[in-house]
Amino acid sequence: MRKSDASMSADIVASRAENYDYHYRTAGWKAQPWTKAKAENYFAYALDVERGGSLRGKEIQHALGILGAPNLSGMRVLDYCCGAGITSAYFALCGAEVWAFDASRTAVDIGAKSAEMSGVSDVTHFAVLDARSLPYEDDFFDAAFCQSALHIVIDYPECPGELYRVLKHGSTVVFCEEALAYNPLLRPIRWVRRRRWVKCGGRPLSYPDIDRFGVPFSRTQIRHFNLLAQAKTAFDRQLSRHGSLKPWTRVFLEAMERVDAAVLSALPFLKRYCGQVVVSYTK
Repeated sequence: MRKSDASMSADIVASRAENYDYHYRTAGWKAQPWTKAKAENYFAYALDVERGGSLRGKEIQHALGILGAPNLSGMRVLDYCCGAGITSAYFALCGAEVWAFDASRTAVDIGAKSAEMSGVSDVTHFAVLDARSLPYEDDFFDAAFCQSALHIVIDYPECPGELYRVLKHGSTVVFCEEALAYNPLLRPIRWVRRRRWVKCGGRPLSYPDIDRFGVPFSRTQIRHFNLLAQAKTAFDRQLSRHGSLKPWTRVFLEAMERVDAAVLSALPFLKRYCGQVVVSYTK
């Protein structure tokens, strides 16, 4: 007897969760204590700090800023597909009460332990959940955040409606995502970088994908990052090994950003070829 589509979909979700469990167990992820300052340095753009930070920090900082971080006092925030829960701890340290979920039990366990070590376990609520069916009340959250999962949940048609349901009127969910599907030069790079993640699911996003997910919402906004500056991903290893970028690397990437600003202003149709996007939906 052939399985129903719903049953097959449930099997796929479970299989992807198992593969994420494997990744978190084998890639060195572990619980650790966070302070607000430590998290902000972790999210910082590497060109803006002497040591630490991330080469994707510019996009992450923009996404967090849309939510109102670091001033989240009194807010209920949903960390949607929270992974290891770094942003969950950060939101709590910024004054929010946080509900965080992921399909990976290993990731959720790491996040919950990190929250405990960070002294925010009383205002963080972790759960292993399927994003297609959320247990939260209607109109419950003031904001939601998701780091690199829109390209996965886009496959599940139930997700937009469920996310819309649990957000308050006027609230926003922000997705910080990798490149769209349009740049042929990024395809082999993406394949090399993501080959170990293939069994976790996901695919490059198109504008129709983004629009389709946003159907229940009143407004969709996209901010594009990194055209030529996408070259910065080549220096991830340098940053991780030394904790900072070499002077010539900084000069090169700063020049690429200046060129990007000029080119994208003059030729906005090139935005589709950028390396990262921040997508926000407002209810």
